[in-house]
Order: sequence, then C-alpha cells, then structure tokens
Amino acid sequence: MKERCRKRRSSLEHLQYGKRLQEKYILHQFWIDLSMSKKLREISDVPDVDIGEAGCFKYILIEVRDRGATFNQSKLVVRGDAACAFHADVLDIMEEQIDKAKLKLDCKGGGRIRVNPQKRIISVYGYSMGFGRADHDKTVEILKKQYPQWTIEITDEEY
Repeated sequence: MKERCRKRRSSLEHLQYGKRLQEKYILHQFWIDLSMSKKLREISDVPDVDIGEAGCFKYILIEVRDRGATFNQSKLVVRGDAACAFHADVLDIMEEQIDKAKLKLDCKGGGRIRVNPQKRIISVYGYSMGFGRADHDKTVEILKKQYPQWTIEITDEEY
C-alpha cells in the first residue's frame, strides 16, 4: 500500500516538475519574443481593423501599400489603441508590425473612436493635430465589415 502512495506522490512530483520546465523553457520570454517577431509581409495578412475593445481612444486611417509582387496594391486599415497618447504612437506600433521591405504605410488622418460594447455602439469623430482629419465615412465602412451587428456612427459633436 505504501508503495502505491509513493508512486502517486512521485507522479504528482513529476507533473509539477514538468510544469516548471514548461514555464521555464516553453513559455520563456525568448520563445515569446521569437514568435512575436513575425512581421506582416503580405497585404492580405494585414487585418482591416485593430482597435480597443472598449472606451475612448485615438485612431488613424492607414493606407497599406504592397512593395512586393503585386506592386502598389493597397488597402485602408483602421488602427486605434487606448494606451497611445498620440496618433503618431498608433502609427509607430503599426510600423513595428510590418516588414518595411514588403509593405509601406501612409497615414490618411486620424480622430477618435468611442466603443461601447454593452450597447454595441461605435462612435467615430474628431481629428488628429498631426495627421489631420481622417475620412470618417471610409472608417465607418471598414468598421461595419468587422462589426456588422453594431451601430456605427459619425458624430461631430465631440472632440
């Protein structure tokens, strides 16, 4: 009977040891950095929308151009991040995500987005001091593809 308990305890110890190894090597920061270092190389790989899930934040409308085989193919994308204090910060994040040898970014303007997930409403308004006012109609068109069941509106009452 004692022999059996030792094996169970030993098995539990092995599981804990395996978990420690997994945390140390598989989830190690080196492997996380390596997997995150994949750059977006194709225009089709660039998501149309990447904005915060809730709250009010600055956004920019970016034209992404392909420098590769389909030279000068482009598309508009919307980016917004609540952690960014300036519109240029949002652009900097996007520039870090792409392979500059394959893709080129051109900021078409900015503004603000307010996302209310409880009411399923997205409001687009305002402008960027550095990049100017984005074409909010195009922004709304892109957002509607990503959020078809949401109410998406342009409001010029707020800044």
